Amino acid sequence: QPFFFGSLWPCRGLEAMGKKGKDAAPETVEDPDEDEEREVEPEAPPEAASRILKDLDWEVCVMPALGQRYFYSKSRRQARVQPPYHSILGLEESNFRGLTKAELWKAFFAKRQVYKKTLEGGSLSEELLNAEDEVDWALIMESFHVLSQHEARSAYEQKNLAPHAQLRLVGLRVMHEARVVDEAERRAKEEAMRAEGE
Repeated sequence: QPFFFGSLWPCRGLEAMGKKGKDAAPETVEDPDEDEEREVEPEAPPEAASRILKDLDWEVCVMPALGQRYFYSKSRRQARVQPPYHSILGLEESNFRGLTKAELWKAFFAKRQVYKKTLEGGSLSEELLNAEDEVDWALIMESFHVLSQHEARSAYEQKNLAPHAQLRLVGLRVMHEARVVDEAERRAKEEAMRAEGE
């Protein structure tokens, strides 16, 4: 399904609709106080604690109006609606159409060797080597399951990697970068006001 960004940015200062008809006078909505106008930051999703995503330079964000997670990379200047599954597994994303099951299983097994405890005899345990890696392992499992199932993989590629998806996701990137600029300006204004008050 197409992904729309029109509802991501709340509109403010618009006139409320009055009764239908020529003589209906529109009710004016008063501008809210600055504290009321500021969006309430939604809670960060669990993936925000991922060391894999941090190392890959992907941050986990939340759409303010919808509360849905999305992913942004400053170095790539890219936004996604799902995590970078290929990169999480150590696979080359540019070859996403040609990825084989053998390559996928090899990459997944390599991650298992890194994250799982090794038992006597060399077999791998289901227990994590480090309990702190729970979020990262969940992302690895999510990546493997999506890329190993034909329908889920196709849907992922259509939403995140296909050329038409890249064009559509420009809107998400622009929205994110605009929010970052607005937040930086707001913080600078607050710091300046505090400095004046001291």
